[in-house]
Amino acid sequence: MLPPPTHQTINCVDHYDNISGLLIRYFRQELTATEAAELEAWLNDNEKNRQFFADLNEEPALMADIQRYGEEKQVDLPEAWEKMKAMGWQRPVTTPARIVQMRWRYVAAAVAVLLIVFITIFYLQRGHKPAAIPVVVKAVQQDVKPTTRHAYLTLDNGQTISLDTLSVGLLATEGTTQVQRQANGALSYAAGKNGNAQKLLYNKVTVPKGSDVVYLQLADGSKVWLNAESSIRYPVAFIEGDRKVEITGEVYFEVKTAPSNSPGGGGQSRSFIVSKGNMNVVVLGTRFNVNTYDNEENIKVTLLEGSVRVQQDKTERTIKPGQQAVVSEKNINVVDDVDVQQVMAWKEGKFVFNNTNIQVIMRQMERWYDLQKTEYGSEAVKQLAFNGAISRYNNASKVLELLQEAGALHYTIKDKRVILSQ
Repeated sequence: MLPPPTHQTINCVDHYDNISGLLIRYFRQELTATEAAELEAWLNDNEKNRQFFADLNEEPALMADIQRYGEEKQVDLPEAWEKMKAMGWQRPVTTPARIVQMRWRYVAAAVAVLLIVFITIFYLQRGHKPAAIPVVVKAVQQDVKPTTRHAYLTLDNGQTISLDTLSVGLLATEGTTQVQRQANGALSYAAGKNGNAQKLLYNKVTVPKGSDVVYLQLADGSKVWLNAESSIRYPVAFIEGDRKVEITGEVYFEVKTAPSNSPGGGGQSRSFIVSKGNMNVVVLGTRFNVNTYDNEENIKVTLLEGSVRVQQDKTERTIKPGQQAVVSEKNINVVDDVDVQQVMAWKEGKFVFNNTNIQVIMRQMERWYDLQKTEYGSEAVKQLAFNGAISRYNNASKVLELLQEAGALHYTIKDKRVILSQ
């Protein structure tokens, strides 16, 4: 058991440091069972500790700072101080020397930790009225963080390169085409000093389950974003006929029109073709999303701008902006007034649910968090549908909590396996 924090002396700083870390991990839902027991012992030590814990739960501004710290984003220290003053926390007139040293040590290491340490110390210095209702800490079950795996590039000769290891600048030369990493993180392709390419070479970008979105710019200037568990195979230079790429998973395109005088154009505008098996999306210049995951019931092509022609075998349909072509084995159906925000949420770093079936939601989470296949406690659970929106950069438990709070659903995470029940 931790020593009771009843003495406000310099010797207690390390103890406050420990409690601060436990508080952060609690609000980030990262406590182990041992840490949860340690924090609960601190809460049970006296009413003041419980009241302080309750106060923290009621401060959304402070919770936002902790969230940013957990996501490894920068926290503005002066802004944090202003928030603290607005909450009523006052800097003490005299501050022990070691606390001053600790303050700047934590500025360098983790500003959010410093914020909690300060508040803890100030709280104990200021004192509070006893809490009317005690707060109980529960151990947080296993959790899963996003972006645990990483994408890679496969060159024409079969060499693979982890995209995490790439620095800005020239990465490789494929024939006469230069492959570069831009400052914004995108891969790009451009003709080198030796002129136009004379040989058709292919590269492939593979984004596994649990990996972040990848962005690249093809040799014709078209832009491509890949969702988790997706891939694209493409020529490093479009030197003949139509511009054709092959995909798996989910990919968003912003296709640039290739003029008739472009290499390989033959005096005509060159179509851009996205292929998955015997399904083709044919465009000239437009913005659209293609979802071809194998574990989804149908292929879905959603158009944001321009016009595209969706083909499968001998069936062909043309769709307009706001429409979605749903491609099954037998036909192509066109759906009007599609929720484009929900379709494109993955590119914006979000989960967006609009009366979305739980099985669809869990397939998205399985891909993003690299989870095993979800287990459902009953057929009734499989029929549940939800509304809501949340950042994909939260831990898996945060998304599941959103669903749990919205309906009759209970979740358990164990070894990257989610079990859902009512």
